[in-house]
Amino acid sequence: MDFDKIIEYALQNQISDIHMVTGKPIFMRQNGKMQSVGQPLAQGFNEKLIAGILNETQKQGLEKKRHIDFMHASGNGTRLRGNAFYTNTGLSICFRLIMSTPPNFADLGFPQFVGEELLRARQGLVLVVGPTGQGKSTTIASVLKARADNFSEHMLMIEDPIEYIIDSGKGIVQQREVGRDVENYTEGIMGSLREDPDVLMIGEIRDKPTIQAILTLAETGHLVFSTLHTNGAVQTINRILDSFTVEERPQIRAQLATNLSMIISQRLIPKPDGNGRVLAFEILTMNYAVANYIRQDKVFQIPNVMQTDSSGHMILFEQSLVALVMSNRISKETAIEYATDKNQLQALFELNNID
Repeated sequence: MDFDKIIEYALQNQISDIHMVTGKPIFMRQNGKMQSVGQPLAQGFNEKLIAGILNETQKQGLEKKRHIDFMHASGNGTRLRGNAFYTNTGLSICFRLIMSTPPNFADLGFPQFVGEELLRARQGLVLVVGPTGQGKSTTIASVLKARADNFSEHMLMIEDPIEYIIDSGKGIVQQREVGRDVENYTEGIMGSLREDPDVLMIGEIRDKPTIQAILTLAETGHLVFSTLHTNGAVQTINRILDSFTVEERPQIRAQLATNLSMIISQRLIPKPDGNGRVLAFEILTMNYAVANYIRQDKVFQIPNVMQTDSSGHMILFEQSLVALVMSNRISKETAIEYATDKNQLQALFELNNID
């Protein structure tokens, strides 16, 4: 079986992920759904494939940790984010296809004000959140590409591993890979304080030290982008606060209230015909009321602020779902399936006379 032909098939059929398990057909994710392709993989196929992809250091890391993240360029130049890991059936591999360059931010489907705010920002913390495989990395890469094309800035990106390659444009874009260029996220963030960045992108917030380091950077006048695997603004803020002890939380609340700029929560929702997915989102833009509720430990009040905000710069996830239903881009049933607050969604349906 030719791996390059597998990639070619995936590109022709808009496949996002490829799963390779010994003794099973190759499974591919198309528009969010898994499907099998071809014959079961022969014993030893994955081991031979990985042996030709990983360098010696990576091979040693895989043997020691029993899993590894890596990037690979196929024979036709397609970039793949890979993860190899051992299971009860042997070595398995999962690949995600990465576009050669990020799309234009304006084409992703967000309201115009989001792009304007993110291009205007000069400091603070911007978080893009959502489950795995919902386009968070693409959103951030698109924003950073727009900034690189428009501003003369020093942009420093720390990723595990590097996904999109961002051209420097009018300034300098430098991308560091965890494990290759820097030991871990925290070391990379703290080192960046001496590297004079204007914009810093941290691939993922994974632990308390990373949160502390990111908040310090935002507090010192940098613009920081990062991601979290959370659903919605409230859960994101609570996840950050819950990483700290009760004694530490007042300081973290104060730092968040002062430095948080925007939270973008996103999901990719299947179209009615099953041919592709559309973007649904929640947008929290920091204002005085939100900051005050964070300081007062009343995060649960933030949805009320978002719902009653008159600036047009706040959007609840359910409001986004309703807009998609009204434009016939998703079905009402799909909206109900993906809603995080089904009672609120139903109320919005009634308000907009959606039967």
